Amino acid sequence: MNTTVKIELLGKENYDTWKLQAQAILVKNDLWEFVNSTKRRPKIVKDDESSLKAAQKWDISDQKAKADLILSISPLELREIKDCETSNEMWLKLASIYESQGPTRKATLLKRLILNKLNDEEKMNDFLREFFNCVDKLKAMDLEIADDLLSILLLYAIPDSYESFRIAIESRDELPKPEVLKIKLLEECEARKNREPKHNDAMFARGKCQLKNSQRAIENPHRKDNEKPFKYKCHRCGKVGHMAKHCRSHPAPQSQQRRRNTQMTHQDCYPDKTSEISL
Repeated sequence: MNTTVKIELLGKENYDTWKLQAQAILVKNDLWEFVNSTKRRPKIVKDDESSLKAAQKWDISDQKAKADLILSISPLELREIKDCETSNEMWLKLASIYESQGPTRKATLLKRLILNKLNDEEKMNDFLREFFNCVDKLKAMDLEIADDLLSILLLYAIPDSYESFRIAIESRDELPKPEVLKIKLLEECEARKNREPKHNDAMFARGKCQLKNSQRAIENPHRKDNEKPFKYKCHRCGKVGHMAKHCRSHPAPQSQQRRRNTQMTHQDCYPDKTSEISL
């Protein structure tokens, strides 16, 4: 059963993981022996058709190995291997470029390990993967860093929002091993995610309450929180709920005001027709 396997394309920073994955694909496709040069190209013997066919068969397999390598390399890096004729040449050229163990490479990895900081928008998983990837690369160059130093670097690479977590870890008698601290950081990050919905619900409820209070204040800015609502009509705008001296409406024209006052006087003088009359 044929299955398509996708790997991360080779770039400037992922050679170590790319190398393992590319080798696995070549082994799966029965092409690794062409790349590592254990199966060399047969020599062509003059007037020997079988040797010619064997060489042609080898060329076809080697071209397939080259194709697998090219398809797993970032387009920006293809210029490095454009002049390679065989898959073995291509493999060795990539190793010479990206597998450098000189002082410059070590300094670059150490700088990344020390200066790389996690921000609140970045995922904890991605940050920890990058951190320990640098540690593994330095170990491969025979440069090991003490566990306590790695734990301290981790603690001070996380954001200030983790200050309480940092203090709790530092208050212990011994610092946890880097791998243990990694697990605790992931657990703390997950716990914070689970607390966020409850916090958001509380903030939403508080916001609704503040909105209602602000609306009430707009409707009647002179009313205190413990004061009962005004039950009568305003003499200025005719709306129930506030007094004329607290009315925010523009003053009515004199003719309208006079007519409104006349109506109110009329209502005061002549009670409702449906009310009972005492005899």
